[in-house]
Amino acid sequence: MGPRWRWRSRVAAFATAGALAAATALAAAPAAAQPVSAQDQAAAQALFDEARALATAGKHAEACPKLEESYRLDPAIGTQYYLAECLEGLGRTASAWTLYLQVGDLAAAAGQSARASHARQRAESIAPSLVRLSIRVPDALRSVRDLRVERDGSLVGPPQWGVAVPVDPGRHTIVVTASGKKPWRHEVDASAPGTTVAVDVPPLEEAPGAPATAVGAPPLAPAPRPAASPAEGAAPMSTQRVLGIVVGGAGLAAAAVGAGFGVHAMAKRDASNDGHCDAQDYCDAEGLGLREQSLGAARVSTIAFVGAGLALAGGAVLFFTAPSGERAAPQVGVSLGPLGASVRGRF
Repeated sequence: MGPRWRWRSRVAAFATAGALAAATALAAAPAAAQPVSAQDQAAAQALFDEARALATAGKHAEACPKLEESYRLDPAIGTQYYLAECLEGLGRTASAWTLYLQVGDLAAAAGQSARASHARQRAESIAPSLVRLSIRVPDALRSVRDLRVERDGSLVGPPQWGVAVPVDPGRHTIVVTASGKKPWRHEVDASAPGTTVAVDVPPLEEAPGAPATAVGAPPLAPAPRPAASPAEGAAPMSTQRVLGIVVGGAGLAAAAVGAGFGVHAMAKRDASNDGHCDAQDYCDAEGLGLREQSLGAARVSTIAFVGAGLALAGGAVLFFTAPSGERAAPQVGVSLGPLGASVRGRF
């Protein structure tokens, strides 16, 4: 074995700093995007305490709205869990099931394995008793112009047609509308646990005064409309907000770069320990080279994560402090790539 030299480095320190910077950047992003004031936190805590007392007393109808408001003011995982528990006590099984699944995912991502496991177990226990509702639209109606299907006032898009969707037990109202057709309205009782209720939408009747359409003929195309001027349409996103999205997107990209270099640093560190460096950090020539590469990658990872945190915070500040009345001529879309580095928005 060749000569070995003592390696004194800060690879572990850089890797630790990189991990802390990553956690800070990821935690700071939603905090900057959704700032919670001390007053809102105080109100959320007061509502939470009162709701928990009401739920313990079995008064779920009073407790659930308070938990919903507490979560709106300060969206904490614990509040979301107790809201799911409250909704379950109120008999709104589909809403509770959905929230339990969300809590399970959020808690797992936050490293709260016990809470994640418990929430998922609660979701699994509810699943067999879920009531499902399927709205079936016949093929003859699917090509009708402007066909719109609603369930309890919410849009049911074509991908949901014919799918048994979990709903809270009770009566549900189905409304179907289309241009030139009479609206169709139907109420259905979906209350029996573990059952699936199917609703078949019938052919829609022609509205009085609407031109008749021959059977099998394609629907009439709407008359072309003149292009709306900027004053008539929605106001374009302000330049400051577009800049905020761009800066935030750059922060996400930097976080991805930092994660990649962090993994590379640890890999080089592990390779150096595989027969090239001992427990006292004495290394041969190849081990020293691997440690140098690990240190360089760790430095880049730390710098990238620090830059990501600053960019995410700066982008959030730019976006949420932009004047609402500011208008900008350019309309910009930003897409920096997959795996968290893409940016979406309405412009």
